[in-house]
Order: sequence, then C-alpha cells, then structure tokens
Amino acid sequence: MRLSKRMEKMQDRELLRLMELAEAPDMISFSGGFPSPQTYPIAEIKEALTEVLDLHGYEALSYSSTSGYLPLREKIAKRMNKKYSMQLSAESVIITSGSQQGLDMCGMLFIDKGDIVLCETPSYVGALNAFKAYGADFIEVPTDNEGIIPSELEKILSEYGERIKMAYVIPDFQNPTCRCWTAERRRAFMNIMKDYDIAIIEDSAYEEIAYEEMDRPSLISLDDKGQVINCGSFSKIFCPGFRVAWICSSESMIEKFLLLKPNIDLSSSSINQRMIDVYMDKFDLDEHIGKIIELYKSRRDLAVSTMKRCFPPNVTYEIPKGGIFVWISLPQGYNARELLQLALQKKVSFVPGGSFYTTSGKENEIRLNYSNMCEEKIVKGIEILGGLLRDFLK
Repeated sequence: MRLSKRMEKMQDRELLRLMELAEAPDMISFSGGFPSPQTYPIAEIKEALTEVLDLHGYEALSYSSTSGYLPLREKIAKRMNKKYSMQLSAESVIITSGSQQGLDMCGMLFIDKGDIVLCETPSYVGALNAFKAYGADFIEVPTDNEGIIPSELEKILSEYGERIKMAYVIPDFQNPTCRCWTAERRRAFMNIMKDYDIAIIEDSAYEEIAYEEMDRPSLISLDDKGQVINCGSFSKIFCPGFRVAWICSSESMIEKFLLLKPNIDLSSSSINQRMIDVYMDKFDLDEHIGKIIELYKSRRDLAVSTMKRCFPPNVTYEIPKGGIFVWISLPQGYNARELLQLALQKKVSFVPGGSFYTTSGKENEIRLNYSNMCEEKIVKGIEILGGLLRDFLK
C-alpha cells in the first residue's frame, strides 16, 4: 500500500518500541503523563451517570451538537471568567474529544506545508507530531525557567516574518519540563505578539495542578486582539477516559473550528459531556482538584527527596511548582536513550528528553513522571535509577 507522505513525519519507531516496553504490567513506569487512578471519583461518577440516564437517557445516548453540550460550555466559560476576570460566554467554547483533538484541529486550521510554528525548547511531543502531520516547520525559541526569552522571540519574528503562522506554548507547568512562565514573561510575550498576525495556541492541560500560589494570568486573558486559542481539558483534573476537553477563543475563531469538527467526528460524546455537567452541579470540582494537588504534591516531595538521596551530584533538576513531571539533566555527552535500555532491563522506564526537541535535540535529558506510580514504586524505581546512574556516569 502507498501511504501518505505525512506518515514520514510521525513519531520515530524506536521511541514507539521503547514506549510499548515501558508500559508492560510489571514495569515501574515513570514514562506516561498519566493521572493517578486513585484520584478518579468513581462513586460520584456513578451517581451522576445514573441521574443522566434516568432523566435524559435518550438525549445522552444520541448525537450531541457540534459545539458541545451548552450547560457544560457555560460552566467552562464561568470558571475561566472567575479565575481570570474575563467576560467569556458559552459561544467562546467548543468541546473537543480530548485535548489532542483540539491540537490537531489547530494544525488543520492554521498550517500549510512549509509554514513555521514557533515553540518552546523543549516542547510537548504530542503537539509537535500533530503539527508535523500538516507539513509544519519548527523554530525553537530559546526558553529559560521563566518562559520564552522576549529578546530571542523578537529576533526570530523580525527574521522570519510572514512565514510564521502559529506559536504553540504551555505557560503553566509545561510538558516536559514543568517550568512555569512568570507573569512578567507572559505580558512581555503578548506585548510582542500583538504586533504580528500569528495564532497563539495556549495549552492549559496542567494549569490547575499548582502546588504554590503564583501570579499566572492566562495568555487568553491578556489577549486584546483575539489571537489566542486556549486549549483546556478535564483529563488531568477529573478523568482522562472520558476524553472531554475544550477550545476557548473569540467567537469568530470558534466559528472556524465549528466548520472543521463535523468532518472529524461530528460531535464529542454526548453522555460524557452530560455526566461531567451533572457532576459539576452535584459535587465540588475545585474541592476534587484540591485532593489531586495534595496527592501529587506529596508524591513530588517523595520523588525529589529520593532523588536527592540516590542520584549522583552531577545529575541536576528543578523542583516543579506544579504539574506531574521532573525534568532531569545528565552531564553533557551522555545519552539518556542508552540509560533507558539499561533501566528497562531492571523494569524501570522513563522518556528520553531528546524526543521533545524539533531541531536542537539534546540527548542528555530525562522526563520523569511521579503522579501515576504509588509511593512504594516511586521510591523503588528512583533507587534503581540512582544505582544505574552511578554506574552509567562513570
């Protein structure tokens, strides 16, 4: 069979093979960006789902509107208005089947072959692969622990101009590094970008998993021009299995997405949307998120304290202030893919950092997830990694 050329741009086979090995049942997996199943409110979901089926069963099991269930879109807009002092309406929200569909739709809407997409360095591999499928070229904007560096952004914009079609950023507890942009960097970024006709994709998947109080205005709340497309999700703050997420933007931009979605899946799951809506009526979602944060913060603290005890001193990392990952750097010249092969033999897995770069691939970094493994496995897995690192770095 002759495949499309876009298949050449998909994720490399080596990483796919490694990820399949990493998810074996007996593996201590620090690989996936998975929430902990302990956080799933199963009893409350049963109650909400029963109510949906009892009161609105026929409607819930039918197709939904393309834009999504109106009461749920109203709740999403209301939460964003409360957090960021905005004036959004339900017409500014469209429901998507997971945040990955939202990213794919952004690529479909904005990218022609050869267009440039700006991204942080490193950045989320799932988004990069979605945009590669539409023929995007990438420019990594130099990024530090405070966010994209404004002076470097200005240089790139002045040099490449019209070829730049889109910027993809994760300001809150970024995947993979868990860095969080400062308020100053967010405002500087938007002040620069407002002078250009470039769509800004703000990925907010981890935005609510915060361990400290910080001034973190969303980019969409700083947008006076209507160029920000905010992508949110219930996966990390509720349950990923329902595949309910959303895109929030200006009403005129949402109309463009509404032209795309019928050609992809007609509509997102009606019963899942209604169940989440009833859950939010009957129970306190913010209280639930608070419990998630408490669990993940304790697991972060355990992971970091074990790393301090077991890792060699020349292995460095930042303590994350939110999110679900630790970004680890080995000394220059060492390859994390080689370390992974050794770790897999000991039934421990992680993701090599080189997978998160588009052009300036650095192979001496590691993304380690701490949200999904129980406390015993976190300690055991990091102790094994510590022993492997001591030998590997010799």
